[in-house]
Amino acid sequence: MEPGKTKILILEDDESVGLALKEVLSRAGHHVFLAARPDEANTILSTNTNIEFLFCDCLLPQMTGLDFIKQARTNYPSSRFKVVLMSGIYTDKSFIQEATQSTQAVAFLKKPFEMEQVLKLVKKEEAPKKEESSARKLLYQMFANPTVTNRQKRKVIESIEEVSGFDLPFLYSLLVETKSSGYLNIYNADGSVSGITFCNGNIVGVDVDDKTTFLGEMLIQSGYATPEDVQAALRDKNNRRIGNYLIQNNQLSPHAFDLILMEQMNIRLVRTIVDQKIRVNFASAEVEMSSPSIDADTLSYYLHDWIASKISISWLKSLYVMWSGNVIVKSPTFRDDHPALSMSLLKSLDGLTVKLNNQMTLTQLLDVKGYSEVAVYKAIHFLLTKGLIVFAQRAAFTNPLEQLKVLKKIWAELDGKNGYEIVAYMETGSGGSSMDSALADFMTIIGDQPQDTASEVYTVWSKIKKAAEEAVATSRDTNKIDQFRQASQKSEAEAKLKATTLMEEVKKALQYNQFAKALEHLAEVAKLNPQTQQLHLYSSWAKLGSVDPMKKQFVLKEVELELMQVPPDERYDTLFPFVIGLFNKTKGDMVAARKSFEKSVALDPSFIPARREISMLSAANKKQDVFNMDLKQVVSGFFKKR
Repeated sequence: MEPGKTKILILEDDESVGLALKEVLSRAGHHVFLAARPDEANTILSTNTNIEFLFCDCLLPQMTGLDFIKQARTNYPSSRFKVVLMSGIYTDKSFIQEATQSTQAVAFLKKPFEMEQVLKLVKKEEAPKKEESSARKLLYQMFANPTVTNRQKRKVIESIEEVSGFDLPFLYSLLVETKSSGYLNIYNADGSVSGITFCNGNIVGVDVDDKTTFLGEMLIQSGYATPEDVQAALRDKNNRRIGNYLIQNNQLSPHAFDLILMEQMNIRLVRTIVDQKIRVNFASAEVEMSSPSIDADTLSYYLHDWIASKISISWLKSLYVMWSGNVIVKSPTFRDDHPALSMSLLKSLDGLTVKLNNQMTLTQLLDVKGYSEVAVYKAIHFLLTKGLIVFAQRAAFTNPLEQLKVLKKIWAELDGKNGYEIVAYMETGSGGSSMDSALADFMTIIGDQPQDTASEVYTVWSKIKKAAEEAVATSRDTNKIDQFRQASQKSEAEAKLKATTLMEEVKKALQYNQFAKALEHLAEVAKLNPQTQQLHLYSSWAKLGSVDPMKKQFVLKEVELELMQVPPDERYDTLFPFVIGLFNKTKGDMVAARKSFEKSVALDPSFIPARREISMLSAANKKQDVFNMDLKQVVSGFFKKR
């Protein structure tokens, strides 16, 4: 095949459409095959292994287009063609979403369509300079490219097949930023499939397996409805949906309910962000705007929450090991009044925006006194995801001590890991390149070999180099890597089980106000499984339980960071408002504390700790009232008739 030519197969039983497509694509310089029936298409596929695109009508003679594609993928596994679906009959949203998910199509064209759309889909981009640059690596190379265009961003998104679930916030952000329309399909290891629908840069649909709804809890927490209103709606004999019932009874405004539905979309989106490998494909399609929807401004707040609460610090450390020595600079889109800079993670790092003017590296930011490691990694990831900062040139080590400091941090991450775990660590940072390329990238991070072979820096450098090289060598032995993988999975499962057991001990200790014991158990849980459900809420409760007045401000700052890390789907049961109440009480805001405790009781009337706090506040108020009375009121009170 001539350079620049793309081999394209069109399977279309409508002769006029098929011929028009063939003519337009042929004129553009592509090699085009046209088939009117599935058997003709099979003949073409059997004799041409390098077909790059299959344009397929959904309604065909002999079988449906979807069935043909599934059959073709089975019969010709070596063919890696991209699928573009076409239909003038099946154009409803649910069919398009299901069809693109089942075929992993890159686009769905509603007939009649403009030929310009077709040409955009198959347009050749300039080949990457390095063959080993994977799609995921190209994704994160945007962190060092402030001039990347929307078209280039879309091309990277369309080429991505396998990523980490923790990559999804960045993908969602890019799809909104590039004003994309279509369906992002997410395929999990357990076989479940999720679909996120975009319309011109707005998220208009979230379809996930977990259909859990928090509508009642959200309405109560937000103050839009009372517990009695919600209960009445649930008992409605006409089986109206809770929102419709409240709106029709003038107990809730349509706008307020739209805000609640947006928050429900947020919760469903957050459940797609998981610590495991997933497959994705984005199918471009025309999508109608609908309400409620998540626009770019709203997504910024959700992104902040997802990065703060869902993405693990260990994953971020792996991702940024390759960038730790690069200077961080503000991008052309940065401005001092940008709304992102007023969000909690950024505000917790005093003077961060000033430091970004000083050509600092990530390693140097982590050394700033008073900066939390968690907050630094997550704040920098948020700013990079928003495109407000970029990585510039790599700063060389100025002296052996600086190199030693970096090496010790890397060794702390590698020490005790087996070959499989070290490979996974290197892959996260390298962006999924070949292992040889990942090793080469990794070696640039640890720097040149130290000259003094008797020094500590040489010893640590040698240990890291040996561990990395042995891990890469091990990755080529499939039997050995399988053994390591199984051992890691077994160890992880045991750690999660132990963490779950310890959490039960934490709950018991807190019920009896044994805060020191609870904190001891929580520290162990955090080591065993940092993703344990409600870990940050129980940690906050334990820290607020007995605050030393001399350390109050320090504890409040710690708890503030803990609360940032509470995922949205953990904020709608009785525990969250209770902990917020304790936080406000410790700050001295008793009015806000009481409101939070009352919300906690509204969500679960049997939750004793919240009831106890309300009683204590009431008792304190009565005592305060006595001291605020004048003498006449106090004396007359003794002689009132009872």
